[in-house]
Amino acid sequence: MIQCEELTKDFGGTRALNGCSFQIEAPTLTGVIGVNGAGKTTLFKILAGFLRPSSGEARVLGEPAFQNINVAQNVVLNEGRMTFHANATLQELVHSYGRFYLNFDEKLARGLLEYFQLDEKRQYSKLSKGMASTFRLIITLAARAPITLLDEPANGMDPTVRKDLYEVILKDYIKVPRIILIASHYLGEMEQILENMLLIHGGKVMLHSALEEFQTFLVALKGSPQAIKPIEEKLQVYEGKDFGPGIRQIVVKREAFQQLQLKEEEAGVLKTTGISLEDSFIYLTQRKGGGIDELYHS
Repeated sequence: MIQCEELTKDFGGTRALNGCSFQIEAPTLTGVIGVNGAGKTTLFKILAGFLRPSSGEARVLGEPAFQNINVAQNVVLNEGRMTFHANATLQELVHSYGRFYLNFDEKLARGLLEYFQLDEKRQYSKLSKGMASTFRLIITLAARAPITLLDEPANGMDPTVRKDLYEVILKDYIKVPRIILIASHYLGEMEQILENMLLIHGGKVMLHSALEEFQTFLVALKGSPQAIKPIEEKLQVYEGKDFGPGIRQIVVKREAFQQLQLKEEEAGVLKTTGISLEDSFIYLTQRKGGGIDELYHS
């Protein structure tokens, strides 16, 4: 239901997307991750039909996304820059969404407003940052659109509220399966609800996989410098660190390490540990060269 082929988007002299290609056909809860400026928000706006690609193609529900009324009614985008009439109350905004989105569940919206203690008669412009984020997520989920795009939905929320809203997202997905893409910096918190990961780096898709595959993509190897050095010379190393004399650790791709097919006695002197989702993201997207250690030792 989402197909992007060599998708490129330029803003003046800046290229936000650079040959971004991926496909999603079935309902999924997918985390879309990348450093600031990687192109996540641009991608979401293209999928929602708000932006025209500079080149390449973005098809949603089998149709070009840009300025397509069918796409508009079946794709809902939640982002921090959503604007509403200055004097609009939450009740009026719920009614407005209900008139536009064919599957809008007003009962769900009202139930969530009550649970999160948001007064329907209050003006949206008078909400705090966290309350506004909560309200936007409520009406986005209540739209029950076949494709739901959540761009940093938890910004400004307290940790307890974020926890509740992750549970709401998961329960709503289970009740009404659909494509839900979530871009967020709270990777450790999101991890518990995601099925798949889409990593965008430099405007391209670096990795699109099941969460379990992403979590095991890298591995840390620790041992003596003598045991580590031959591996370090053969594989791409994402981080190398010494832990005092006689102990060194490197981070490499698990598959590449396994392909070395080390002898049992060689592998036996190494300690292997997994890498967290957040650390994997950092290693895969870190700047090449000119690290902090180099800065302070120059």
